[in-house]
Amino acid sequence: MAELVASVFARSAAQVQREARRAAMLGADWIELRLDSWPAAHDLGAVLEGVGLPVLVACRTREDGGEYRGTLTARRELLMHALRAGAQGIDLEHWETWSPPVGQTGLKLRVRSFHSFTGVPKELGRIRDELSATGSVAKIVVTAHDLADAAPVLRLLKETDQTATPTTAFAMGKTAWPTRVLAAAMGAPLVYGALDPSDATAPGQPSVSLLAGLYRVKDLGPHTRWFGLLGNPALHSLGPWLHNRAFRHLGLDALYLPFETSRPESVLAMLPAERLGGLSVTAPFKDRMLDACVRVSEEAAAVGAVNTVLPADGGGLIGENTDVLGIRDALSEAGAQGAGGETAAVLGAGGGARAAALALRGLGYDVTLLARSLDKAKSFADLHEIALGSLSSALLETVKPSVVVHATPVGSLGRDPCERLLPEFRPGPGVIVHDLVYRPAMTTFLRESAAAGAQTVSGLEMFLAQARAQLSLFISRDLDVSLLRSFLAGSDSGGEASSG
Repeated sequence: MAELVASVFARSAAQVQREARRAAMLGADWIELRLDSWPAAHDLGAVLEGVGLPVLVACRTREDGGEYRGTLTARRELLMHALRAGAQGIDLEHWETWSPPVGQTGLKLRVRSFHSFTGVPKELGRIRDELSATGSVAKIVVTAHDLADAAPVLRLLKETDQTATPTTAFAMGKTAWPTRVLAAAMGAPLVYGALDPSDATAPGQPSVSLLAGLYRVKDLGPHTRWFGLLGNPALHSLGPWLHNRAFRHLGLDALYLPFETSRPESVLAMLPAERLGGLSVTAPFKDRMLDACVRVSEEAAAVGAVNTVLPADGGGLIGENTDVLGIRDALSEAGAQGAGGETAAVLGAGGGARAAALALRGLGYDVTLLARSLDKAKSFADLHEIALGSLSSALLETVKPSVVVHATPVGSLGRDPCERLLPEFRPGPGVIVHDLVYRPAMTTFLRESAAAGAQTVSGLEMFLAQARAQLSLFISRDLDVSLLRSFLAGSDSGGEASSG
């Protein structure tokens, strides 16, 4: 099982002791003190006496992504001073020829590090072996500009005998931080996190609280099943909060991570098939991943999109779609029930919009899809007898819908707050308006609709309903929506995310 290291820049005695206490409370096993900017005149002895956690020290030069600007001799003296003051671990770069004398300190952990800030070098296996030659833990840190770039890191970990050559390997970068968690699940001995992400010691470093709490990195192992969300964006999804807490509630050895990428097929290929339990799929890959499946459900085939993929017996993937059920349940709870001749309008033409159209048809409505580009929805509309129209307020007024479903990313917090899909449109009193965007739960479109007298349905309701069905596909367990809702507590639901 991995040990969790809280990595901090050491700047003062009070700051180090304060952050060490916080790291211990959050579940860290070690505190790494980055001494890059430590004042040379300050004694570390009294500082380390007040630190309750084992201390790992490192001092990185600017070439290795650090802030140290002194001489190499002074750097070595500083590290040796830290060890004599009580530090029990040291991290040295791959190029460093010096090492602490044996027997003069209480040294328990030696780490040799290799950092690449430009990409993923070849021959990671050779680098691992060279780092391990001194009897140290090998630490290999690369940069992934897309999560898919990290494939060699996972391949290295899969091929590594952690007993013979203990190796921690992961990728830096905004979308690559899940590799730190996957590394723990693949036997890496150390996982590094930040106490405060705004003061992280490496790009994309997640927080200790997130690693210890939501992702339980210290409990992961060879039998942990992997689940996740494939999308772009995906990092701000509520999925990890819901699924990881559901797994914990049920006592399952399972893990759910956000896999944000522009190359979903490559990410799928890099995840070991024997570990994969299933994936959620969000925009813009719902249509694209349909082609990656060897078999799809009737609902997924009807929509022409998947939002869930599961491993098939004998290899390949099975495609499912729980969006239709999620939208139908959310609207039904709001009292939507089409009688003869009642109309509904869907804004958009993507996978979520087509799922909404089928959900509304199932509730008895005559449906019109309104979109800027109708080409990709024409065959779907013809097959299911759904009307098509250009996206305009005038046409929407002509349709006079009893239900309006918004199924585009407009309104997400990551977008221009002034952006409006149809600025002039205001629904009439009593019209049910459902926005599939669920972060924020109350979008500008919903606020303006409510002010006009409409009955609004947050995308969060659809998210919970479809996630309930998805969880049942993943683990064959049915949890009540109220319980799933409770799992989202503390998830900062006002954060950025896409619809779907």
